Amino acid sequence: MAEIKKTNNDVPVTRTGKKKPIDETGRELKVKGHSAIYSVTIAVIYITLVLIASAVLSYFILSIGNDVFALKKTERTAEIDLGASPTVIDVSNELYEKGIIRYPTIFRLYARLKLDDGEVFIPGTYTASSLQNYDSLIKMFLEQTPERRIVTITIPEGYTVDEIIDLFISEEIGTREGFVDAIQNGEYNYEFIKRLDAKPADPNRKYRLEGYLFPDTYYFYSDWEETQIVNKLLAAFDSKMSSEMYRFVDASGFTLDDYITIASIIQREAYFNSDMENVSSVIHNRLKNSGKYPKLECDSTVLYAMGTHKTDITDEDLHYDNPYNTYVYDGLPPGAICNPGWASIFTAMYPAETDFYYFVSRSNGEMLYGRTLSEHQKNVATVRSENKSR
Repeated sequence: MAEIKKTNNDVPVTRTGKKKPIDETGRELKVKGHSAIYSVTIAVIYITLVLIASAVLSYFILSIGNDVFALKKTERTAEIDLGASPTVIDVSNELYEKGIIRYPTIFRLYARLKLDDGEVFIPGTYTASSLQNYDSLIKMFLEQTPERRIVTITIPEGYTVDEIIDLFISEEIGTREGFVDAIQNGEYNYEFIKRLDAKPADPNRKYRLEGYLFPDTYYFYSDWEETQIVNKLLAAFDSKMSSEMYRFVDASGFTLDDYITIASIIQREAYFNSDMENVSSVIHNRLKNSGKYPKLECDSTVLYAMGTHKTDITDEDLHYDNPYNTYVYDGLPPGAICNPGWASIFTAMYPAETDFYYFVSRSNGEMLYGRTLSEHQKNVATVRSENKSR
Protein backbone atom coordinates (compact mmCIF):
# COMPACT_ATOMS: atom_id res chain seq x y z
CA MET A 1 0.00 0.00 0.00
CA ALA A 2 1.29 3.51 -0.80
CA GLU A 3 2.97 5.31 2.11
CA ILE A 4 0.94 8.21 3.53
CA LYS A 5 2.65 11.57 3.90
CA LYS A 6 1.51 14.77 5.61
CA THR A 7 1.32 18.14 3.88
CA ASN A 8 1.95 21.41 5.66
CA ASN A 9 -1.77 21.86 6.37
CA ASP A 10 -1.92 18.32 7.86
CA VAL A 11 -4.01 16.94 4.99
CA PRO A 12 -2.95 13.32 4.26
CA VAL A 13 -1.51 12.74 0.82
CA THR A 14 -0.15 9.68 -0.96
CA ARG A 15 3.42 9.27 -2.19
CA THR A 16 2.26 10.68 -5.49
CA GLY A 17 1.04 13.82 -3.80
CA LYS A 18 -2.68 13.14 -4.27
CA LYS A 19 -4.79 14.29 -1.31
CA LYS A 20 -6.83 11.71 0.59
CA PRO A 21 -10.52 12.55 1.25
CA ILE A 22 -11.37 13.76 4.78
CA ASP A 23 -14.59 14.66 6.63
CA GLU A 24 -15.49 17.89 8.47
CA THR A 25 -13.51 16.83 11.54
CA GLY A 26 -10.42 16.13 9.50
CA ARG A 27 -10.66 12.36 9.70
CA GLU A 28 -9.71 10.34 6.63
CA LEU A 29 -12.65 8.81 4.77
CA LYS A 30 -12.47 5.17 3.61
CA VAL A 31 -12.96 4.73 -0.10
CA LYS A 32 -15.50 2.06 -1.14
CA GLY A 33 -14.23 1.44 -4.59
CA HIS A 34 -15.38 -2.21 -4.66
CA SER A 35 -18.94 -1.71 -3.35
CA ALA A 36 -20.54 -2.51 -6.76
CA ILE A 37 -18.56 -5.74 -7.14
CA TYR A 38 -19.48 -6.68 -3.58
CA SER A 39 -23.19 -6.13 -4.27
CA VAL A 40 -23.10 -8.21 -7.45
CA THR A 41 -21.28 -11.00 -5.65
CA ILE A 42 -23.87 -11.06 -2.88
CA ALA A 43 -26.68 -11.11 -5.46
CA VAL A 44 -25.11 -14.02 -7.34
CA ILE A 45 -24.64 -15.97 -4.12
CA TYR A 46 -28.26 -15.29 -3.13
CA ILE A 47 -29.65 -16.38 -6.51
CA THR A 48 -27.49 -19.51 -6.46
CA LEU A 49 -28.73 -20.42 -2.99
CA VAL A 50 -32.35 -19.87 -4.08
CA LEU A 51 -31.87 -22.11 -7.13
CA ILE A 52 -30.23 -24.82 -5.05
CA ALA A 53 -33.02 -24.62 -2.48
CA SER A 54 -35.64 -24.83 -5.26
CA ALA A 55 -33.94 -27.86 -6.79
CA VAL A 56 -33.73 -29.60 -3.43
CA LEU A 57 -37.37 -28.79 -2.69
CA SER A 58 -38.49 -30.07 -6.11
CA TYR A 59 -36.56 -33.30 -5.64
CA PHE A 60 -38.07 -33.71 -2.17
CA ILE A 61 -41.62 -33.18 -3.49
CA LEU A 62 -41.09 -35.67 -6.34
CA SER A 63 -39.56 -38.17 -3.95
CA ILE A 64 -42.55 -37.89 -1.60
CA GLY A 65 -44.98 -38.29 -4.50
CA ASN A 66 -43.15 -41.40 -5.65
CA ASP A 67 -43.33 -42.84 -2.15
CA VAL A 68 -47.05 -42.08 -1.73
CA PHE A 69 -48.15 -43.42 -5.11
CA ALA A 70 -45.39 -46.03 -5.69
CA LEU A 71 -44.84 -44.74 -9.21
CA LYS A 72 -41.29 -46.00 -9.75
CA LYS A 73 -39.72 -47.86 -6.86
CA THR A 74 -37.33 -50.74 -6.48
CA GLU A 75 -39.26 -53.85 -5.57
CA ARG A 76 -38.86 -55.05 -1.99
CA THR A 77 -41.11 -57.27 0.10
CA ALA A 78 -41.13 -57.72 3.86
CA GLU A 79 -43.17 -59.24 6.64
CA ILE A 80 -44.88 -56.56 8.72
CA ASP A 81 -45.82 -57.64 12.25
CA LEU A 82 -48.51 -55.56 13.90
CA GLY A 83 -48.91 -56.28 17.60
CA ALA A 84 -51.93 -55.64 19.80
CA SER A 85 -53.63 -52.28 19.17
CA PRO A 86 -51.17 -51.02 16.55
CA THR A 87 -51.09 -47.25 16.12
CA VAL A 88 -50.40 -45.26 12.98
CA ILE A 89 -46.96 -44.47 14.40
CA ASP A 90 -46.27 -48.17 15.00
CA VAL A 91 -47.24 -49.04 11.44
CA SER A 92 -45.29 -46.20 9.82
CA ASN A 93 -42.15 -47.04 11.78
CA GLU A 94 -42.41 -50.73 10.89
CA LEU A 95 -42.88 -49.94 7.20
CA TYR A 96 -39.92 -47.57 7.25
CA GLU A 97 -37.61 -49.98 9.06
CA LYS A 98 -38.47 -52.77 6.60
CA GLY A 99 -37.73 -50.51 3.60
CA ILE A 100 -41.31 -50.40 2.29
CA ILE A 101 -41.70 -46.61 2.61
CA ARG A 102 -39.19 -43.75 2.84
CA TYR A 103 -41.20 -41.11 4.68
CA PRO A 104 -42.91 -42.39 7.86
CA THR A 105 -44.06 -38.90 8.85
CA ILE A 106 -45.80 -38.41 5.49
CA PHE A 107 -47.41 -41.85 5.86
CA ARG A 108 -48.77 -40.86 9.29
CA LEU A 109 -50.28 -37.65 7.93
CA TYR A 110 -51.75 -39.50 4.94
CA ALA A 111 -53.17 -42.30 7.09
CA ARG A 112 -54.82 -39.88 9.51
CA LEU A 113 -56.50 -38.13 6.59
CA LYS A 114 -57.72 -41.41 5.12
CA LEU A 115 -58.87 -43.20 8.27
CA ASP A 116 -62.44 -42.68 9.41
CA ASP A 117 -63.21 -42.04 13.05
CA GLY A 118 -62.94 -45.28 14.99
CA GLU A 119 -61.02 -47.16 12.27
CA VAL A 120 -58.03 -49.06 13.61
CA PHE A 121 -55.40 -51.30 12.09
CA ILE A 122 -55.90 -55.02 12.68
CA PRO A 123 -53.10 -56.91 14.47
CA GLY A 124 -51.41 -59.65 12.49
CA THR A 125 -48.58 -60.50 10.13
CA TYR A 126 -48.76 -59.02 6.65
CA THR A 127 -46.56 -59.25 3.58
CA ALA A 128 -46.03 -55.74 2.23
CA SER A 129 -44.37 -54.61 -0.98
CA SER A 130 -42.61 -51.37 -1.82
CA LEU A 131 -44.67 -51.37 -5.05
CA GLN A 132 -47.83 -50.84 -3.00
CA ASN A 133 -49.01 -47.25 -2.71
CA TYR A 134 -50.09 -45.76 0.60
CA ASP A 135 -53.77 -46.44 -0.12
CA SER A 136 -53.08 -50.11 -0.76
CA LEU A 137 -51.02 -50.46 2.42
CA ILE A 138 -53.63 -48.77 4.58
CA LYS A 139 -56.41 -50.90 3.07
CA MET A 140 -54.40 -54.06 3.70
CA PHE A 141 -53.94 -53.26 7.40
CA LEU A 142 -57.66 -52.54 7.81
CA GLU A 143 -58.86 -55.87 6.43
CA GLN A 144 -58.58 -59.28 8.02
CA THR A 145 -57.36 -61.30 5.05
CA PRO A 146 -56.32 -64.93 4.79
CA GLU A 147 -52.66 -65.82 4.29
CA ARG A 148 -51.42 -64.26 1.07
CA ARG A 149 -50.90 -66.58 -1.87
CA ILE A 150 -47.84 -66.20 -4.10
CA VAL A 151 -48.62 -66.95 -7.74
CA THR A 152 -46.08 -67.67 -10.47
CA ILE A 153 -47.18 -66.52 -13.91
CA THR A 154 -45.23 -66.91 -17.14
CA ILE A 155 -46.20 -64.53 -19.94
CA PRO A 156 -45.06 -66.03 -23.26
CA GLU A 157 -43.51 -63.82 -25.92
CA GLY A 158 -46.15 -62.65 -28.37
CA TYR A 159 -49.12 -62.75 -26.01
CA THR A 160 -51.69 -60.01 -26.51
CA VAL A 161 -53.15 -57.85 -23.77
CA ASP A 162 -56.32 -59.95 -23.81
CA GLU A 163 -54.35 -63.18 -23.43
CA ILE A 164 -52.33 -61.72 -20.55
CA ILE A 165 -55.50 -60.62 -18.77
CA ASP A 166 -56.91 -64.13 -19.22
CA LEU A 167 -53.77 -65.56 -17.55
CA PHE A 168 -54.32 -63.50 -14.42
CA ILE A 169 -58.05 -64.12 -14.29
CA SER A 170 -57.41 -67.87 -14.53
CA GLU A 171 -55.37 -67.50 -11.32
CA GLU A 172 -58.19 -65.49 -9.72
CA ILE A 173 -56.09 -62.33 -9.71
CA GLY A 174 -57.90 -59.10 -10.57
CA THR A 175 -60.80 -58.50 -12.92
CA ARG A 176 -60.95 -57.83 -16.65
CA GLU A 177 -62.43 -54.39 -16.03
CA GLY A 178 -59.68 -53.59 -13.52
CA PHE A 179 -56.90 -54.62 -15.89
CA VAL A 180 -58.37 -52.74 -18.84
CA ASP A 181 -58.62 -49.59 -16.72
CA ALA A 182 -55.03 -49.99 -15.47
CA ILE A 183 -53.80 -50.46 -19.04
CA GLN A 184 -55.81 -47.68 -20.62
CA ASN A 185 -55.78 -45.07 -17.86
CA GLY A 186 -53.10 -45.97 -15.29
CA GLU A 187 -50.38 -43.42 -14.53
CA TYR A 188 -46.84 -44.82 -14.63
CA ASN A 189 -43.56 -42.97 -14.26
CA TYR A 190 -41.40 -44.31 -17.08
CA GLU A 191 -39.67 -42.53 -19.95
CA PHE A 192 -41.29 -44.77 -22.58
CA ILE A 193 -44.75 -44.07 -21.13
CA LYS A 194 -44.09 -40.32 -21.28
CA ARG A 195 -43.12 -40.68 -24.94
CA LEU A 196 -46.15 -42.84 -25.67
CA ASP A 197 -48.60 -40.48 -23.98
CA ALA A 198 -47.02 -37.48 -25.71
CA LYS A 199 -48.23 -38.81 -29.06
CA PRO A 200 -51.66 -37.66 -30.26
CA ALA A 201 -54.23 -40.21 -29.14
CA ASP A 202 -55.26 -42.60 -31.92
CA PRO A 203 -58.92 -43.61 -31.53
CA ASN A 204 -58.20 -46.74 -33.58
CA ARG A 205 -55.60 -48.04 -31.11
CA LYS A 206 -57.06 -51.02 -29.27
CA TYR A 207 -54.94 -50.96 -26.10
CA ARG A 208 -52.70 -48.12 -24.99
CA LEU A 209 -50.04 -50.40 -23.46
CA GLU A 210 -50.15 -53.23 -25.99
CA GLY A 211 -46.52 -54.01 -26.74
CA TYR A 212 -45.11 -52.83 -23.39
CA LEU A 213 -46.22 -55.62 -21.02
CA PHE A 214 -42.91 -57.41 -21.11
CA PRO A 215 -43.08 -61.22 -21.42
CA ASP A 216 -41.25 -63.07 -18.64
CA THR A 217 -41.84 -65.21 -15.55
CA TYR A 218 -43.16 -63.22 -12.59
CA TYR A 219 -44.17 -63.76 -8.99
CA PHE A 220 -47.23 -61.96 -7.71
CA TYR A 221 -49.30 -61.85 -4.56
CA SER A 222 -52.85 -62.92 -5.23
CA ASP A 223 -54.28 -59.78 -3.61
CA TRP A 224 -52.28 -57.30 -5.67
CA GLU A 225 -54.23 -54.60 -7.44
CA GLU A 226 -54.26 -54.50 -11.22
CA THR A 227 -52.17 -51.31 -11.36
CA GLN A 228 -49.46 -52.97 -9.26
CA ILE A 229 -49.33 -55.93 -11.62
CA VAL A 230 -49.22 -53.77 -14.75
CA ASN A 231 -46.54 -51.60 -13.16
CA LYS A 232 -44.37 -54.66 -12.54
CA LEU A 233 -44.62 -55.68 -16.20
CA LEU A 234 -43.77 -52.14 -17.28
CA ALA A 235 -40.82 -52.05 -14.87
CA ALA A 236 -39.45 -55.15 -16.61
CA PHE A 237 -39.74 -53.39 -19.98
CA ASP A 238 -38.07 -50.29 -18.55
CA SER A 239 -35.14 -52.37 -17.28
CA LYS A 240 -34.36 -53.34 -20.90
CA MET A 241 -34.21 -49.76 -22.12
CA SER A 242 -31.07 -47.63 -21.90
CA SER A 243 -30.12 -44.03 -22.61
CA GLU A 244 -28.19 -45.26 -25.67
CA MET A 245 -31.33 -46.88 -27.05
CA TYR A 246 -33.35 -43.71 -26.57
CA ARG A 247 -30.65 -41.73 -28.37
CA PHE A 248 -30.72 -44.25 -31.21
CA VAL A 249 -34.51 -43.93 -31.48
CA ASP A 250 -34.35 -40.13 -31.48
CA ALA A 251 -31.86 -40.15 -34.37
CA SER A 252 -33.61 -42.85 -36.40
CA GLY A 253 -36.69 -41.10 -37.75
CA PHE A 254 -38.96 -43.61 -36.00
CA THR A 255 -40.63 -43.33 -32.62
CA LEU A 256 -40.14 -45.95 -29.93
CA ASP A 257 -43.78 -46.93 -30.42
CA ASP A 258 -43.06 -47.49 -34.13
CA TYR A 259 -40.27 -49.90 -33.22
CA ILE A 260 -42.44 -51.73 -30.69
CA THR A 261 -45.17 -52.07 -33.33
CA ILE A 262 -42.63 -53.46 -35.82
CA ALA A 263 -41.28 -55.79 -33.13
CA SER A 264 -44.76 -57.12 -32.41
CA ILE A 265 -45.25 -58.01 -36.09
CA ILE A 266 -41.84 -59.71 -36.19
CA GLN A 267 -42.77 -61.66 -33.06
CA ARG A 268 -45.96 -63.01 -34.62
CA GLU A 269 -44.52 -63.65 -38.08
CA ALA A 270 -41.13 -65.26 -37.33
CA TYR A 271 -41.29 -68.72 -35.78
CA PHE A 272 -37.52 -68.91 -35.29
CA ASN A 273 -35.30 -66.19 -33.87
CA SER A 274 -32.92 -66.74 -36.78
CA ASP A 275 -35.59 -65.37 -39.15
CA MET A 276 -36.30 -62.22 -37.16
CA GLU A 277 -33.60 -60.05 -38.77
CA ASN A 278 -34.80 -60.87 -42.28
CA VAL A 279 -38.47 -60.40 -41.42
CA SER A 280 -37.52 -57.04 -39.93
CA SER A 281 -35.67 -56.14 -43.12
CA VAL A 282 -38.78 -56.85 -45.22
CA ILE A 283 -40.87 -54.53 -43.04
CA HIS A 284 -38.23 -51.78 -43.08
CA ASN A 285 -37.68 -52.10 -46.84
CA ARG A 286 -41.39 -51.66 -47.47
CA LEU A 287 -41.61 -48.68 -45.11
CA LYS A 288 -38.64 -47.03 -46.85
CA ASN A 289 -40.15 -47.67 -50.30
CA SER A 290 -43.74 -46.87 -49.43
CA GLY A 291 -44.38 -45.41 -52.88
CA LYS A 292 -43.98 -48.82 -54.46
CA TYR A 293 -44.98 -50.87 -51.40
CA PRO A 294 -47.54 -48.80 -49.47
CA LYS A 295 -48.92 -51.80 -47.56
CA LEU A 296 -46.99 -54.18 -45.31
CA GLU A 297 -49.37 -57.08 -46.08
CA CYS A 298 -48.64 -59.10 -42.93
CA ASP A 299 -51.06 -61.92 -42.06
CA SER A 300 -50.51 -61.43 -38.33
CA THR A 301 -52.13 -57.99 -38.47
CA VAL A 302 -55.21 -59.50 -40.11
CA LEU A 303 -55.57 -62.01 -37.28
CA TYR A 304 -55.18 -59.29 -34.65
CA ALA A 305 -57.76 -57.14 -36.40
CA MET A 306 -60.19 -60.07 -36.46
CA GLY A 307 -59.38 -61.17 -32.91
CA THR A 308 -58.62 -64.74 -33.94
CA HIS A 309 -55.69 -67.16 -34.18
CA LYS A 310 -56.82 -69.34 -37.07
CA THR A 311 -54.17 -70.70 -39.43
CA ASP A 312 -56.01 -70.52 -42.75
CA ILE A 313 -56.60 -66.95 -43.89
CA THR A 314 -59.08 -66.48 -46.72
CA ASP A 315 -59.20 -63.78 -49.39
CA GLU A 316 -62.22 -62.41 -47.59
CA ASP A 317 -60.16 -62.12 -44.40
CA LEU A 318 -57.47 -60.16 -46.24
CA HIS A 319 -60.08 -57.53 -47.10
CA TYR A 320 -61.41 -57.29 -43.53
CA ASP A 321 -61.89 -53.56 -42.94
CA ASN A 322 -59.97 -52.68 -39.80
CA PRO A 323 -57.14 -50.13 -39.28
CA TYR A 324 -54.90 -52.95 -38.01
CA ASN A 325 -55.22 -54.85 -41.30
CA THR A 326 -52.05 -54.02 -43.25
CA TYR A 327 -53.53 -55.52 -46.41
CA VAL A 328 -56.16 -52.76 -46.39
CA TYR A 329 -54.41 -49.81 -44.72
CA ASP A 330 -51.03 -48.27 -45.56
CA GLY A 331 -48.00 -48.29 -43.30
CA LEU A 332 -47.87 -49.45 -39.71
CA PRO A 333 -51.03 -50.35 -37.79
CA PRO A 334 -52.24 -48.00 -34.99
CA GLY A 335 -50.20 -49.89 -32.41
CA ALA A 336 -48.54 -53.15 -31.49
CA ILE A 337 -50.38 -56.41 -32.16
CA CYS A 338 -48.81 -58.30 -29.23
CA ASN A 339 -46.21 -57.92 -26.51
CA PRO A 340 -42.86 -58.83 -28.09
CA GLY A 341 -39.78 -60.30 -26.45
CA TRP A 342 -36.36 -58.70 -26.41
CA ALA A 343 -35.08 -60.46 -29.55
CA SER A 344 -37.95 -59.01 -31.58
CA ILE A 345 -37.42 -55.53 -30.16
CA PHE A 346 -33.69 -55.65 -30.91
CA THR A 347 -34.15 -56.85 -34.50
CA ALA A 348 -36.86 -54.25 -35.06
CA MET A 349 -34.21 -51.61 -34.38
CA TYR A 350 -31.39 -53.43 -36.15
CA PRO A 351 -32.73 -55.32 -39.20
CA ALA A 352 -30.57 -57.30 -41.59
CA GLU A 353 -29.51 -55.46 -44.75
CA THR A 354 -31.35 -57.24 -47.55
CA ASP A 355 -33.30 -56.46 -50.70
CA PHE A 356 -36.22 -58.69 -49.65
CA TYR A 357 -39.76 -57.34 -49.94
CA TYR A 358 -41.71 -60.55 -49.38
CA PHE A 359 -41.74 -63.56 -47.08
CA VAL A 360 -43.91 -66.61 -46.65
CA SER A 361 -43.85 -69.21 -43.90
CA ARG A 362 -43.52 -72.93 -44.52
CA SER A 363 -45.39 -75.48 -42.41
CA ASN A 364 -42.25 -76.15 -40.33
CA GLY A 365 -41.91 -72.45 -39.50
CA GLU A 366 -39.04 -71.68 -41.86
CA MET A 367 -39.30 -68.58 -44.02
CA LEU A 368 -38.88 -68.19 -47.76
CA TYR A 369 -37.97 -64.69 -48.93
CA GLY A 370 -38.54 -62.93 -52.23
CA ARG A 371 -37.07 -59.84 -53.85
CA THR A 372 -39.81 -59.51 -56.45
CA LEU A 373 -43.47 -60.42 -56.72
CA SER A 374 -42.66 -63.22 -59.16
CA GLU A 375 -40.16 -64.73 -56.69
CA HIS A 376 -42.74 -64.47 -53.95
CA GLN A 377 -45.40 -66.17 -56.05
CA LYS A 378 -43.03 -69.07 -56.69
CA ASN A 379 -42.37 -69.35 -52.95
CA VAL A 380 -46.10 -69.33 -52.22
CA ALA A 381 -46.63 -72.07 -54.81
CA THR A 382 -43.87 -74.12 -53.16
CA VAL A 383 -45.48 -73.79 -49.74
CA ARG A 384 -48.93 -74.72 -51.05
CA SER A 385 -47.49 -77.76 -52.82
CA GLU A 386 -45.76 -78.85 -49.62
CA ASN A 387 -48.96 -78.43 -47.65
CA LYS A 388 -50.96 -80.53 -50.13
CA SER A 389 -48.44 -83.36 -49.98
CA ARG A 390 -48.63 -83.59 -46.20
